[in-house]
Amino acid sequence: MLNKNRKVEKNINPFPYVIIQNFFDENFFQKLKNDFPKKNEFSVHPNNVGRMHYDTTYGDTFYSSLLEKSEAYNELHHFIYSKEFINFFLEIFKLDIANELRENHLKVDVRKLDLNSNPYEVGEIFNKNNFGRKKKSFLYPRLDIGLGEQGYGINTGGNGIHIDNPQRLISILFYVGGFEQIEGGEHRIWKKKDDNLEIERVIKPELNMLIASIQNNISYHDVNPITRISGTRNAFYIAISCNSSIWKKIKINEFNLKYNRNRCKTNFFYKLKKKFF
Repeated sequence: MLNKNRKVEKNINPFPYVIIQNFFDENFFQKLKNDFPKKNEFSVHPNNVGRMHYDTTYGDTFYSSLLEKSEAYNELHHFIYSKEFINFFLEIFKLDIANELRENHLKVDVRKLDLNSNPYEVGEIFNKNNFGRKKKSFLYPRLDIGLGEQGYGINTGGNGIHIDNPQRLISILFYVGGFEQIEGGEHRIWKKKDDNLEIERVIKPELNMLIASIQNNISYHDVNPITRISGTRNAFYIAISCNSSIWKKIKINEFNLKYNRNRCKTNFFYKLKKKFF
């Protein structure tokens, strides 16, 4: 299903990410595009994910019905939930993961972990508050299918500049189209400079384009809020994660609480310090 002539652009600054144009074979992509659920189909089902204005994932009845009626989405599901898929992106970021280990940014050597291709993070998104350290760690994939409307990127799409949850190794975004015109909706990459953030790159959503990034402790990104759109911003959010936190702890300070809130958690001593000093 992958396009043999896909174009891969690799970047390492300010953190490792790739942009892959024409990721899927054109015929397969057209099937995904044509079979993508309409807004009225999404709206009659509960939104259990909350990444986008409407989305669905494994475990939802809507997700199951989509796989039943669409051969392309059934094939996509089995590709995402496979060791082949996980290894594909581990290979892309092979040198970057080695560098993260060399720089002592990771708690565990993720290259040595078992791969669990079965759906594991079902429905609710795991975060710093609802998962703990497991005895045996493994990597697993997740697929969310959804759309964004006007205002997407304000209270959705990560709620502003952020870094993904502490179990996330690789974050992947794939664009399926859905709109004729759009203002905003770009994926933005930010770079820390002193105690501020500045935009490093703005990536416009394009058909059959995939963006993947290592979610280390400086991988700041967001969605430029959509101010006007004709149609919907259809996309897949895909992740390769661990069943426990993999990144080293970060300092508790105002900057991290604002921009790395998914990994920064206040404790009693910080609250005490804020109160009396």
